[in-house]
Amino acid sequence: THLLKPLNKSNTGDEQVKSLLVTLYTNLSMATYQQEKHSYSKDFASKALEVDSNNVKALYRRGVACRALGNLESAKDDLKRAYGLDSANAAVKRELALLMKELANQKAKEKARLAKAFSKKSSSLLYSDKEEEEARKERERKEKEMAEKNKLDEWKKDWEDECVERLSKGEEAISFEDWEKERKKKEEEEEKERQRKKKMEEERKKEERRKAREQARANSSGSSKNKSDDEDDSDEELTEKELAMLRGYKKTSDGRTTSYFTREQTEDEKKLIGCIAPKRLNSAANSGSGDSCTLPSSEKEFENGNMTMSYGAENSIGNMTSSVGSAWNKSGTTWEEKDTTDWCKSCLVECLRSSTHVYTPSAKGCSNSDSSTSTYIASVKKVENVTGDASVALAGGKKRYIYDFHVGKLRY
Repeated sequence: THLLKPLNKSNTGDEQVKSLLVTLYTNLSMATYQQEKHSYSKDFASKALEVDSNNVKALYRRGVACRALGNLESAKDDLKRAYGLDSANAAVKRELALLMKELANQKAKEKARLAKAFSKKSSSLLYSDKEEEEARKERERKEKEMAEKNKLDEWKKDWEDECVERLSKGEEAISFEDWEKERKKKEEEEEKERQRKKKMEEERKKEERRKAREQARANSSGSSKNKSDDEDDSDEELTEKELAMLRGYKKTSDGRTTSYFTREQTEDEKKLIGCIAPKRLNSAANSGSGDSCTLPSSEKEFENGNMTMSYGAENSIGNMTSSVGSAWNKSGTTWEEKDTTDWCKSCLVECLRSSTHVYTPSAKGCSNSDSSTSTYIASVKKVENVTGDASVALAGGKKRYIYDFHVGKLRY
């Protein structure tokens, strides 16, 4: 197709070239349709119609491709247009007839679907549950009527037998209404008797179970002792102990009321654990010795009046505490960290204020008269803008001193 584009642009006015382009495009449309590439088939037919908009074969090809793609309305327009241009074309008439039949079937299905959706007799949409319930009630009603009818027939048969028996004995026959009343009364009395016997049987079994428990308890204890209130044998009433268990509470050995699932420690377990009462933490870490510290000259940097000081994790800054860890961490195996910023800051300021520096220039270039007055002593008068933090960390049984300070200005 890339060869056809320049040919079409450069020879748009030549009728022979136009006819050749239409033939090539329609043949491409047919070939791609047979390969089931319906989208390409439609595009090639459209290109042929761009050259000749009234070409019947191109309209037919595009209509067939649109139908295969499911676009029935577009297919209908193209095929109707082709039929209008060539009403004797058998292929166009056949395809148009198949298309109209498919459109009719589609409309019929849509109409049936909508009618089913809005029908009250629909069994799959809004009224399905209601219809099932009505059908179930109707079925139960018919079963009940059938049972009553069968029962009435049996009663009439029994009534007739009883009337024959009465007449054979020389007694007067009884009406069905009177016989029915007597029969209902007799059935009610029989039902009451059955309920009474059932209750008596349940009480008898309950009494047997109670006696069996008493016998088992007497055999286990070896003697008949007086039973306390919390060991009542009644099946209907719960004992005080059972009620307490149901509520989820119980009494401990020291008289406290606690949850039923609370487990008390034995004396041996208490000895193993030891005293677990809360204890005051060791506060010796906050009480520094206050001794002045000597700052290594290699760690000092003086630049434009500013001094930055930084030490490693293993350097000591004073006797912080004599013990390894706090009261709850005597072994020192648990990570523990304490803030010592205030104490370290005060020690740093004190060390800086007590520091002095003596400077004596060399005698070269100086006269004898100046050699006696050429010694200079610098001492710090004020320390300003000290920032930073410090802490003592304990891990693995070893102490680590971490600090980082910055001095903004020294006046000397």
